[in-house]
Amino acid sequence: MADRHTFERERDPVLRGGRFPAATFLHTALLLRPFTDYNLVIGWACTSQYMHVSGQPLQAKDDDLYDLAQAIRAQGADLRAVAQRLESWRSE
Repeated sequence: MADRHTFERERDPVLRGGRFPAATFLHTALLLRPFTDYNLVIGWACTSQYMHVSGQPLQAKDDDLYDLAQAIRAQGADLRAVAQRLESWRSE
């Protein structure tokens, strides 16, 4: 899924670092719905785990996550917006 946005990653400093693949996974899971059910749950679990393993754990409130999910699904939050939101949720 991370290769889906290679061009943006190379051009945009916001999309560099660990938050890029994590943001791509969440964004793709919600827009393309690759799983039969629970795309948000699976997408968020993978995103959160990826960031944790990368040494950048996240701490998001449920309401904030649901707001982001709605924005992604409505195509009101692009990959850059998702990466910025993940950055704001870092719990370091």
